[in-house]
Amino acid sequence: MLYKVNKSQYLLAGNPNTSYLQLEEYSRSPEPAIRARVAENPSTPLRILFKLINDQDADVRLSLAWNPSASGLLLLELAEDSDVDVRYAIAENSHAPLVVLEKLSKDENPYVVHRALKTLSNEKPVYITQLQAA
Repeated sequence: MLYKVNKSQYLLAGNPNTSYLQLEEYSRSPEPAIRARVAENPSTPLRILFKLINDQDADVRLSLAWNPSASGLLLLELAEDSDVDVRYAIAENSHAPLVVLEKLSKDENPYVVHRALKTLSNEKPVYITQLQAA
């Protein structure tokens, strides 16, 4: 089923000043573009981001991979995503924790492995001793 994207909802879903209640509502939108904007919004609470890990649309999960507020635990779980583009996006993310990049350097897909190794060698990944809890 195709939906026409509501432009005001699209803009609000990506706005860091949008209320948590509104972001919660938009995270359940039938339109994947709205859910993707919620997933990439740095002000979206982690409890909402964790719900979006299982979204049926890969673009929503891909947006999670680039959210600067995504916790290490969220990225670690997302690193097991069935969609190679999602795993590749995490492997490309220089802000991903070292443990996540190391996991992706052993991925089944050679492109993900190559990208993770390149990120590990070219970037200064975030070193953590304990994953940030949700």
